[in-house]
Amino acid sequence: MAIVNTHVEAVQKLYVAYFNRPADHAGLDYWTNVVEAQKGSTTAVSAAFAAEAEYKTAYAGMTNAQVVNQVYLNLFGRAAETAGQTYWADLLTSGKITIDKVVAEIAKGAQTTDAESYENKVSGATAFTAQLDTKAEQDGYRGAAANTAAKAFITSITTDASLTVAVAPAALATTVGNVVAAGTPFTVVGALQSLEVAADAKAAFLVTADGDGKATTSTTDAKLATAVTTTEAAVVKLLGTIEAGDAVETTYTTGSAAVKAALIADQIAANTKALTDAQAAVATKAADVAKIAGLQSAISTAAAAKTADANATKAQGVAAADLAAKLAFYNASNTTQVTVAVDGTVTIPGVAEQPGPPVVPAVPAKPLIALNEAGTALVLATGVTETTNPGITALLASSTALEAAQVAATKATAAAVATQNTVDYIDTSAAEKIDLEAIRAKMTTVAEGNVPTEAQIAEQLAIYKATDNAKYLELKGLVDAFYDQTAIENPLTKALADAEAAASTAAKNIENFTKAQAALVKAQALVAEGKALDATVAAATKVFGDNGYAINNVVDATEFGSSKSDIFIAGEANSSIELFNLQGVDSLFIGSDYTLVKGALTTGNDAVLEAFVTSLNGNTVISLETSKFGSSAADAEVVVITLVGVDATTIQLNNGIITSVAPTV
Repeated sequence: MAIVNTHVEAVQKLYVAYFNRPADHAGLDYWTNVVEAQKGSTTAVSAAFAAEAEYKTAYAGMTNAQVVNQVYLNLFGRAAETAGQTYWADLLTSGKITIDKVVAEIAKGAQTTDAESYENKVSGATAFTAQLDTKAEQDGYRGAAANTAAKAFITSITTDASLTVAVAPAALATTVGNVVAAGTPFTVVGALQSLEVAADAKAAFLVTADGDGKATTSTTDAKLATAVTTTEAAVVKLLGTIEAGDAVETTYTTGSAAVKAALIADQIAANTKALTDAQAAVATKAADVAKIAGLQSAISTAAAAKTADANATKAQGVAAADLAAKLAFYNASNTTQVTVAVDGTVTIPGVAEQPGPPVVPAVPAKPLIALNEAGTALVLATGVTETTNPGITALLASSTALEAAQVAATKATAAAVATQNTVDYIDTSAAEKIDLEAIRAKMTTVAEGNVPTEAQIAEQLAIYKATDNAKYLELKGLVDAFYDQTAIENPLTKALADAEAAASTAAKNIENFTKAQAALVKAQALVAEGKALDATVAAATKVFGDNGYAINNVVDATEFGSSKSDIFIAGEANSSIELFNLQGVDSLFIGSDYTLVKGALTTGNDAVLEAFVTSLNGNTVISLETSKFGSSAADAEVVVITLVGVDATTIQLNNGIITSVAPTV
């Protein structure tokens, strides 16, 4: 693909150099294949262009000096300097070099602004040819008039700024439309077909631009513009500091497109640097942690235990919700309501004796789910089955699951506390080391000057608990206070955690800005595409005015013919058209899909789209189906247009155009 693109660029360069215009679609395809067959050499194409009638006509009557000057104008948008002009002209005059070689050598030697101008002209030419994406446009780019318009486009491009203006979607669409119009012989039918294609393309774009592809929910230009405003506001919020309305945001809001692009680039660079710096800080703090024996392992173990604790707590919640659902089902399926005890058992409550008369004997409680004899598992009580108590089996399983989840959660919490205590013990500040010495002073198992280990502390607590409760409580108070304090301080662990949090924030900032920028670019692209399609419609409409016709979209309840030959374009509005055919040769364009039916709606064919023509009070009434079944619907699905004062017998439909043609005598 890269090779093909290189060949395309080479051919466009020759079109610009020799003809000062973009390549036409067929020519680009043909000559690109030639260059490919020549393994990338453009010598044959260059020689062929020099022999082309278009080239000979453009340069006819010129001296060699004038030819060289024109090459400079084509390539660089400026006249040749005297020395260069003389040098190349003399070589041509002496026959030492041919024009194709002159073009190649001058182009090859381009530098600085000349090189920029040439490259920009070729880029503009490439964009122009790519815009010729319909057969009508490709066919329309031919002939002297079209070439002249295309040359004006290339001539307008020199600097980067002029290229940006020229290839902006709406501007390029307008240029292509004007070029195609110049090269297409005008006929009402052909022009209306081009306008219909352009209008249909815009309508289809609005159907898909909102992403759902539904015609019933087509977006609008206003909504697309609002999307740009919204997405741009999201980008602005992420510029500079987090404070709303800071200097950077203000500069962006009031700045030009170039300023906005620069600020976005600056923010991307700043975000990237922030992440790089944060990652470096993480590496530094991790290295500090690694210097303390066992600390990194303890941190990792504590983090895993914390995650396991959170998961176990979540699983316990899920199990509790499931038990509630199973209990609700059981109570809905049985006459006696029950609850689940803390230990997971379920019992039908007993009823006390009711004094008489008559005396109602007491009813003892009836277990449904009980603990087994060992007290280690929940089981169904004797005589209780799914048949006798619908839903009891599921209730037992759910209650058992909750009991297991509760045990697992308790263990996970204990593990999280224990592993965090290990981190707290290893990662101590100077103040905490003093506290640890106070703990050692209350111990009999560790000599003075040594730091007690967690195992030694646990051992001493066990000894005191068994032999001296007062000393146990005193030591336990010191130990608990120590762990509570270190959990807050943990200087190395906290420094690493803070660095990791900063790195995570920096990465999230990049992600958020990237998403916001992508959304803005997408919204801007949709607006640009919509404007380009509007420009195509405008160019297709302009053709009519250029040829003495007036285009009128039927949108009001009453429309009026002008002194020109009016072409009314039917839409979705019912309307009456006054003065039709009175001062010019008027027509009504309804679209090429319609079949004319002179008669009532009841005479229609549900398989085709029809235009029904009837007469009412000396007027012509045209009912346009909005669907093939429209005339047969309970409420007719039609748009009604009345041609006031027009004889219905004179109505004709050709190529989607309704006209009134008086009969010849």
